[in-house]
Amino acid sequence: MTGADLATLRARLASLEARPAPRARPQTRSQPGLPPDCRWEETPHGQVALREEWVPGAGDDLAELTALASCMGLAQSDLDRPVYLDTETTGLSGGTGTVPFLVGLAWPEDGPLPAGRGRGGCRGLRIVQYFLCDLGQERPLLWSVGQRLRGHSLLVTYNGRTFDWPLLQARLVMTRQQSEWPAPAHLDLLHLVRRIFRPRLPDCTLRTVEAAILAIERTEDVPGALIPGRYFAWLRSGVPAGLDAVFQHNRQDVASLAVLLQVMERVLRDGRWLRPVDRFSRARFLEARGLWTEALEEYGELWRMRTDAIPPGAVGLRLARLLRRAGRWRQARVVLEECWATQSYPYPAAIELAKLLEHEVRDLPAARRLVGEALALLAVALVGDERWRRDLERRRARLDQRLPRWARPRCPSLVDGCELVPPPGGEGRGGGVSTTMSPLLAEGAGGQF
Repeated sequence: MTGADLATLRARLASLEARPAPRARPQTRSQPGLPPDCRWEETPHGQVALREEWVPGAGDDLAELTALASCMGLAQSDLDRPVYLDTETTGLSGGTGTVPFLVGLAWPEDGPLPAGRGRGGCRGLRIVQYFLCDLGQERPLLWSVGQRLRGHSLLVTYNGRTFDWPLLQARLVMTRQQSEWPAPAHLDLLHLVRRIFRPRLPDCTLRTVEAAILAIERTEDVPGALIPGRYFAWLRSGVPAGLDAVFQHNRQDVASLAVLLQVMERVLRDGRWLRPVDRFSRARFLEARGLWTEALEEYGELWRMRTDAIPPGAVGLRLARLLRRAGRWRQARVVLEECWATQSYPYPAAIELAKLLEHEVRDLPAARRLVGEALALLAVALVGDERWRRDLERRRARLDQRLPRWARPRCPSLVDGCELVPPPGGEGRGGGVSTTMSPLLAEGAGGQF
């Protein structure tokens, strides 16, 4: 073996014996840091960080939330002890991989008066925010939130029924704590806001509602899509830069819920201060909840207003249905006849008026003439509707079957005390419907809606 071969062999052996130098491990924190203005709270499962404050004047008296109680099926005792909840999470899609790292809670609480303003206390809002300094602290965070919820009978959220609450329940299952949490009544204000204000708002996000309804303008607010990134930056570095904006975002969320609850109580109690389009939505909501007397009053007000913001036909149809339900079919007839005579799309009004003429007035010939006129009008309409055509044809067939039996001699001049007046024979829509009423009908029609 030559000297050159020996040198090559030694070089190869040296390369095999060489080991890569171990990488320097990143410096880890032995204990998670504490964000500014936070403190530690001891729990049976370890420590959890929280930030707490009391805001004077932010918690109004909740003893008079009677409209919310009746409309939403809640007990008044539940509304006496509400708690507002909002979460900030590691993702916006939900699922078992999404973790709530900041849980904000708020509730009305009395606090001391400022110095020099007498004795006693003033109403305010207690705000507590639990923060997940490290992912290993999830059990103590959830335990502490559950203990806070035990003192309250009503949970108030915004989209919490769909997002926040199911997410928290999923994390309780993952940490085996689901049996330790209470189950308070839940009021998700998003659904109520949608029913009242959705027709005139671009969307129903809390920030949009704050600006349009609550007159609250957020300044320098961090967008929700950026919040998870700021939390992950905290986990990597422990530097709280940008984290305070996340706390302020969550703080404003729960504070706005307290204001929004009061506003929705005012909306449901008396809608006269609302815009006409909001009043129409309010009336529809009351009707859907079975509060027909309140809905009838609101529809009547809108019918008298005759605003361009709402199609009169839409108001008239709903007003007539409730009037008929209340037994005030004479007034319902007046409303429907006006809708039939004046609306550019009168077919729903024609169907409702035909029902009333058949079942309440018992004037089958007038009902049959009305159905015939509606079908003739629909046949030449530029924009037809197969649904209304089928309904009118079924009603015409039904009336054609009943008319021979109805025509048998049986007090031909009076039906249920209402005088049957021959049709005036005039041309145009409405010529086949009797618009002349007996004094009894005229008296009933002149009543207040």
